[in-house]
Amino acid sequence: MGKALQCKFFGHIISVEKALAIRDGAVTEYKKALLFECDKCGKPVRPRVAGDKHVAHFVHVKENPQCDYTDPALEY
Repeated sequence: MGKALQCKFFGHIISVEKALAIRDGAVTEYKKALLFECDKCGKPVRPRVAGDKHVAHFVHVKENPQCDYTDPALEY
């Protein structure tokens, strides 16, 4: 199981870096409304910035154990 480094956004495959730029450029009240979809299962995902222990990647909004990308879901 790997980390998701790309997603679907309005039917186009984009990188996590592009998704982060889109999210960061959005007006605050619309950030959660952005529809990023997992390119494997089609479920909603959110971009996550790189940290000390991981690269920037996408995580499912709601956990999806059937997907190859099974990072813990983000808590909002």
